[in-house]
Amino acid sequence: MVERRTARSDWPLRQNRRLQAQNGKCACIRYLSTSQPNRASHPSSRAGGEIVNKIQALSPQNDAQRAVQVQASGLAIDLGKLRWLMLEQESTSISIPLLAVLVFWLAIVFGSFGLFAPPNATVIATLFLCALSVSGAIFLILEMYTPFQGLIQISDAPVRTALAHLGQ
Repeated sequence: MVERRTARSDWPLRQNRRLQAQNGKCACIRYLSTSQPNRASHPSSRAGGEIVNKIQALSPQNDAQRAVQVQASGLAIDLGKLRWLMLEQESTSISIPLLAVLVFWLAIVFGSFGLFAPPNATVIATLFLCALSVSGAIFLILEMYTPFQGLIQISDAPVRTALAHLGQ
């Protein structure tokens, strides 16, 4: 009988902790999905660190709650790693001198092809298509360095869908 009273009187406190954790997850995902990463607001400061600290501060009462706490901690850490990855991919890591040398080398190669080929419509069209193909490949390589910006982008719909489900 004493155990039941303790469990009943402890229920609002557990419910409050659950709501705080859920609100914290929603705030963290909202923060991560709407803000652009920069060096001043990395995941170990502010939202990311606060969420991990709040998850660790929870005191689980049984094995199921402990498992959920471990899973939530893992998810928060994974979100922090993803945020760091986005931060690191924000700047292009391809060297500008390397790109300049590559473009210069390709110009020399295509120029030498045009120099030794007879100037007719077939040769000019072929050289134009080859140059267009190589420039398109370079463009795609450069676009892959910025997956959330530019002409080809990764959709943020899965994060927004998860945010909508957590907000319910």
